[in-house]
Amino acid sequence: MGRWYITFHGGDDPHEWNNIHVFDLDGKALGKALDAHSLPDGVALRELRGFAFGPDGDLYVANAYVDASQVLRFAGSPNAEGKHAFKEVFVAQHKTNPGLSHPFDVAFGGDGHVYIPSQDTNVVGRYFGPEAKAGEPGAPMPAPAALRDADPKHLPPGTFVPSHQHDPTGVRTVRRALFGADGDLYVVDRDADSVKRYHGGSGAFRREYRHDDLTKPVHAVFRPSDGALLVGSRERNAILAIDVESGQATTLVAPGAGGLNAPAGMAFGADGKLYVASREGKQILRFAAETGAPDAAPFIDGLADFPEFIALVPGAG
Repeated sequence: MGRWYITFHGGDDPHEWNNIHVFDLDGKALGKALDAHSLPDGVALRELRGFAFGPDGDLYVANAYVDASQVLRFAGSPNAEGKHAFKEVFVAQHKTNPGLSHPFDVAFGGDGHVYIPSQDTNVVGRYFGPEAKAGEPGAPMPAPAALRDADPKHLPPGTFVPSHQHDPTGVRTVRRALFGADGDLYVVDRDADSVKRYHGGSGAFRREYRHDDLTKPVHAVFRPSDGALLVGSRERNAILAIDVESGQATTLVAPGAGGLNAPAGMAFGADGKLYVASREGKQILRFAAETGAPDAAPFIDGLADFPEFIALVPGAG
């Protein structure tokens, strides 16, 4: 069993604010994932983006509307209504945590801590995880070894990966951040047309992956069969496969295959196929994981909004 969780761009209409939707394995819409009625006064769901289940099993969601840059924590198990109830604001932007600004994604490292790329500061911040013993959960962590000699006045608290403005090996325009099986952190840099790799422990820059066909990337996912990094080329409407050891990149999904238009979130299904959010097409498409061949028809068609992130949640439902 399992269900698909999909976030959408959202808009100004209140019915679009609680914008993580649930679909069954056949692509049938089942409603919203989050229980908006459980929210306390002062907390609103606006511009939801990336989400992840933490080491404690709870669901963590990037909330990024204007002055409400937060990561919200919800119960990992759905309630009687099939929705995740609110638990707390786990991380929030404030005067001592200015680096969290317009968060795009949520990733948990093997150390149990949470890593959050912020679009307005272009840093990846590291915060004590929910089961941390050495620091307060949700608080900015000390700088990693690679940044300990940097001037702290120019680095927001909690910075794990700096912006290009602060360091030439940093990120110009941060988007997706995810950990590989090797423990390293891979960060999609949209305006650098690349993916950058950082040591998962020290934060040291390791290498950068580029390709002539990789333009304006936003999302990425690792292929389970061989560990290849699949990256969506937003302007070429294609998906590239990168061998993270050799750096060799090849086209997996040809430009426009299956109607692909501005690839966004990607995930692998229980059937082993690659599911891709076609943002401008308002579709979820399905491809063969090894060859990139598209299905004859979209998995989900006619979505009412632009899909952003997608994940298969095992056991849900």
